[in-house]
Amino acid sequence: MLGYEGKWAIHPSQIDLANEVFTPSEAEVTKARRVVEAMQQAAKEGKGAVSLDGRLIDIASIRMAEALLAKAKAVTG
Repeated sequence: MLGYEGKWAIHPSQIDLANEVFTPSEAEVTKARRVVEAMQQAAKEGKGAVSLDGRLIDIASIRMAEALLAKAKAVTG
């Protein structure tokens, strides 16, 4: 969300901390999944945007959610 995709680790002792900091939380993953599901439903209904929890979800939101889910998958396997 802040524009950071990773961190250079110059010492092996930094790896665990970097992984902890940059791994999406379970709450973030759950929210991203809900965003993707809401947009999939909206697409079935012919809509280009939808409201989720009182917030507008549009194509930018779906791209951010998909990127977060890809990051989570890459980290957890």
